Amino acid sequence: MNEKIVMDALVQMKRTGNLLNELWDLTQQLGQSIDRNDQVSTQMLIAMREDPLGKLQAADLALRDQLEALPDREDAHRLAGMLNGGSPADPAQKPQQMLCELVASNKRRLKQIMELDKLLNQRLAREKSAYQ
Repeated sequence: MNEKIVMDALVQMKRTGNLLNELWDLTQQLGQSIDRNDQVSTQMLIAMREDPLGKLQAADLALRDQLEALPDREDAHRLAGMLNGGSPADPAQKPQQMLCELVASNKRRLKQIMELDKLLNQRLAREKSAYQ
């Protein structure tokens, strides 16, 4: 697999990681504002989370477009495997290892965000929670 293909995906995954960290920080701040019963901050933080969520969606779309644009279906299949948590197509290539490690790290961060978001949603919405 061409190193440029992997590097392009790596750039998007780093961007995704930064956005997930921003979203994690905002979600933690949201929890703190809920603890303080600060409705103004809570509303503001909910609105602030929309920006990184939109950018995450754009990064995901860019990765999907990259996969579709690959002329070699075998390369697309290998890259898709790595992006879905698989192992490097060629473990000897450092960029592929870095990509797989970053994918795993991003998945862990996303799981943390989802768990905290579920908890906060249940605290805010109670019986009307989306998670009930």
